[in-house]
Amino acid sequence: MNVPLGLEPFVDQSPRDHALVLLVGALACLVGYVGSAALFFGVGALDGGGPAGPRRVAAVFASLACWAAYTVAFVRGAGGPVTDVLAYPIATVTVVPVATRWILFGPAWAALRDRLGFFLFRPDLLVDAAVLVVPGVALCASLLTLWASRLGEAEIREWQRRHLSAAFREAFVEEADFEE
Repeated sequence: MNVPLGLEPFVDQSPRDHALVLLVGALACLVGYVGSAALFFGVGALDGGGPAGPRRVAAVFASLACWAAYTVAFVRGAGGPVTDVLAYPIATVTVVPVATRWILFGPAWAALRDRLGFFLFRPDLLVDAAVLVVPGVALCASLLTLWASRLGEAEIREWQRRHLSAAFREAFVEEADFEE
């Protein structure tokens, strides 16, 4: 079964190495989430029955830690060029905080039923999603911009040749020749 080019991993990477990237991203998210909650509010603030503010603050730190871990993996050529920047972090910040709360405090069936009961327009769902995604995306973009600005054009091309497959480079990186 062929993997779509956008989900293709970096070259010269074993499945074990790829799984390790996912594990590190999940652990970073967990540490950012539980660690910030414990530091600022106490772990009990993550319980679904309390106010959403402390959980959202913890979610910001989870997002930052998660995207930072995947950004480092991207720079080192581990994981996948598209998955490290978008797919893995979004999946991680979606699953890890909920799983952590359910492990620590049990499933919050009433809260889940409330969220899914009237799904058409829930501003709090949009706020929760933004809190989990926007800080991490901003940090990732900033770190990648800083990293790329420190490299010369030749170093960037060498990084691409070393870490990206020829098919991926051809489809997403190489500039098209517009000569007539």
